[in-house]
Amino acid sequence: MTLNPHDKRYSILVAHHEDTLRGVLRKTLRAAGYHQIAGANSGRNTLNRLLRDRYHLLMVPLELPDLNCWQLLRMIRSGAFCSPRLPVLIVCDAAQILLAESLAHEHHARLLALDELARLPDAVAASVGGPQKPLVLIIEDHWGTAQLIELNLKINFGVEIALTGQEGLAAWRTQQHDLVLLDLMLPDMNGSEVLRRIIAEKPDQLVAIVTARSERETHQNLMLAGAAAFLSKPVDLHQLPTFCEQILHYGAYLSQRALQNCQQARDQAIHHRVQAANFFLESGQTGLAAQHLKRAIAVRPGGSIGDDEWATLLTEFD
Repeated sequence: MTLNPHDKRYSILVAHHEDTLRGVLRKTLRAAGYHQIAGANSGRNTLNRLLRDRYHLLMVPLELPDLNCWQLLRMIRSGAFCSPRLPVLIVCDAAQILLAESLAHEHHARLLALDELARLPDAVAASVGGPQKPLVLIIEDHWGTAQLIELNLKINFGVEIALTGQEGLAAWRTQQHDLVLLDLMLPDMNGSEVLRRIIAEKPDQLVAIVTARSERETHQNLMLAGAAAFLSKPVDLHQLPTFCEQILHYGAYLSQRALQNCQQARDQAIHHRVQAANFFLESGQTGLAAQHLKRAIAVRPGGSIGDDEWATLLTEFD
């Protein structure tokens, strides 16, 4: 069953570390008729709830004690914790709106200033008004071919068409589409050059090459240059939506792997610092030990920690 944007049966997760403000947000939502509201006071708590339950909307500030908004949205969009298309409403101080605009644009989130809470019901309705469609950019110089591709994708994807390499680059730089379908033969610059420029600016951008060429060397060179997949001409329009979904799933896997690699590197850095601190403590060099522990904290997301977390940090790598 598809819910109306104003349907009060939506389940909303309100994440905020300040109990008072979280309570105000929940009270405002209840006054607007929304009653399926859960709360979370940290990034870890938020991710645990997303793993356990299904929500139609996440409300989040720019900073949580253990994760900032950029980190949290990256983890959500990876698809490892919930649907990567979960609508997100970022609630922050009015002075932070300009700072948050690029973040919201990158992750297809909406913004609301805290001094405009009267607009919260409308912001919720706008956020959940429909599933967020992945954006696909078609760079194809044959208008008829581009239209056929768009026709077969527009039900499940937001689609934009560019007829030249320069138009495609300009459109991509504006929207940062989830997926680019790139023709190799373009009138102003070839697809290989367009691919090179895109990957130079955003190495993890998903680009599928659309080509009638089947030479092994061409495919190999383009894959090494950063292409994610190939789509053979003539395009099988019936299979096209599934093809695009598979590439997006591949992108979610890459994002999750990058997050895991980052976490492993962070854990290893903390491990080495704590080992060094332990060595200097045993040697009676408390000053050097303190410096290594401070650097371990600097590596750890979330900044300073409490007494209980200090104890955990000191025993974690024994």
